[in-house]
Amino acid sequence: MDSSQRDLMRALGIGVLIAVCLVLVIALRGPGILLSVVVLTGGLVYMRRALSDPEAASLRASLTIARDDIADVLAQYDTLLHGATPDAIADRTFYFPALADPGCENPVIQDFQLRAASAQRFIARIDARLASGDLDRAQLERLIAIADERVLELAASWRDARRAARELGPS
Repeated sequence: MDSSQRDLMRALGIGVLIAVCLVLVIALRGPGILLSVVVLTGGLVYMRRALSDPEAASLRASLTIARDDIADVLAQYDTLLHGATPDAIADRTFYFPALADPGCENPVIQDFQLRAASAQRFIARIDARLASGDLDRAQLERLIAIADERVLELAASWRDARRAARELGPS
């Protein structure tokens, strides 16, 4: 069921629940109010469960995992750039100083830096799309395919950039 059909079903369900509650209140007065609260609560819980899409929830979880994989590579790069641990400082100054240099002219390192900037923007877009909640199955599958491709490319580029930076060594 796509999002427009799901929204229509929700609207119709809420309309029917409100009508039933109004009839109960008008017909039974005091007890009708109590019954309508019970009916309204039960109906909303049922609609929420019945109209949820477990496949979409599973795809959202997969997209979140791919997003987290991209974020992990970016976190490694951020640790290299800004980490305060002795290992991070040693990596930044002795082993991979070219990775910390935004003006490095090595094409492999430039490629990674461009991919990292692009990945940060991609994560922001994924977060916005996941927060909107109006993604259908086809859109989620397409985003997962793109995210999986990007994480593989970013991880490979990260490995290549580290190798190139190690070969360049400290200046």
